[in-house]
Amino acid sequence: MTLGVFGKLPNLRLYGLGLVAMLVPACMQFLLFAFYARALGAEQYGLYIALMSWCPICVELAGWGAGEYLLKRTAQNRMAFSAGRSHARAALLASVPVALMIFIAMTSALLGSAIGLWSVAIIGFAECVGLRLLITLEQMAMSLSRWKIANCLRALQVAPRLIGVAIAYFGFGMQGFEALAIAGSLGVLIAGIGLSIGLSRYFPAADVVQMDWRGVRQGSWFVGNQLVRASQQNIDRIVLAPLLDPASLAIFGAAQRFIQIGMLPLQAVMRTSYPGFFTAGSAGIAASISYGRGVLPMALGAAALGALGLAAMTPLITLAIGPDFNLSAHYLLYLAPSLLLFAVNSTFADILSGAGHLPLRLLLAVSGIALQALIYVLMHRGDQIVVANYAGVALSALLTVAAVGALNFTRRRSVVLATGPS
Repeated sequence: MTLGVFGKLPNLRLYGLGLVAMLVPACMQFLLFAFYARALGAEQYGLYIALMSWCPICVELAGWGAGEYLLKRTAQNRMAFSAGRSHARAALLASVPVALMIFIAMTSALLGSAIGLWSVAIIGFAECVGLRLLITLEQMAMSLSRWKIANCLRALQVAPRLIGVAIAYFGFGMQGFEALAIAGSLGVLIAGIGLSIGLSRYFPAADVVQMDWRGVRQGSWFVGNQLVRASQQNIDRIVLAPLLDPASLAIFGAAQRFIQIGMLPLQAVMRTSYPGFFTAGSAGIAASISYGRGVLPMALGAAALGALGLAAMTPLITLAIGPDFNLSAHYLLYLAPSLLLFAVNSTFADILSGAGHLPLRLLLAVSGIALQALIYVLMHRGDQIVVANYAGVALSALLTVAAVGALNFTRRRSVVLATGPS
């Protein structure tokens, strides 16, 4: 499947392999999630959700967008890989202390005396370093089109956490949410360091640790957009954690965990097509839109597939995670169609990124997150949460589509003014 001179759309075989690579960790994530829900119960699982709610945000801060910058530069010029890899190392060393301090401050304020400060610090360091190393390795493989390595890394991303938790629970009899969280995070850290050393020979060498200040500037926009994307997936936990009791947070959080599993077909499409947006977008917004038109039907189809799968799974929720989570099935049934809105928002946001409009994408995404947070504060009782969820996602999609339309209209008007009416 091609798109003129602007590059190839993700072919079905590549998409299929990417989907399989994402389904493997999803199955592991589901096993881990079901284990936590049954072993900890609703209240303790709610505390675990609160503990980990800031992790996705702080992991995005670690590295400061260096992985995305490396992917973009290498997609446009393969010879730039080594310099991008050197910058990624320097950016990780410089940004981890900041990410860790933010995680400690926000998580300690949220949980108070429910968990020790040293436990928060260990979890934060292990997540920021370990998970960032695993993600950057995958991005390095993607940038060089080494999809087998990238897919294997994605497939293995959850395994270290699962192994760490299993050893702690079955081997040492640890049962509290704090001990299991530490064990899982240490598993991620060990895997991140080990794979970074073991796979280094598969990539062009970058023996120096050197900061690229252009990478810092562009990385700021990348990390901003990734922070917003992580916030979009976790804003409910961040905002609702201090507003709801742990059991209610766990029930809604369980439904959202299933939603993230249902997003995997969509994420496989966006992950496979992401480098193509930069290739097409180097020719301007019109080329990026043209590429996005080819991606959008695939994204909507993948989102519809995920939504139907979630709807079919609702009767099995109580069987999988226990009777404490009966209401999670109710939330999931109503939230499943929101995946279609995510498909539209993701495609048009990548159109902006591909064409170099990262600051605009960041501004729009931050606006959407702020609106979503405000709506959650105003509407967080019972089924109001479902309405709040739809309102936030729909507003984000509307802002992004309108921005792409406005840029395209401005471009066409400039062409008419420059050439005159035909």
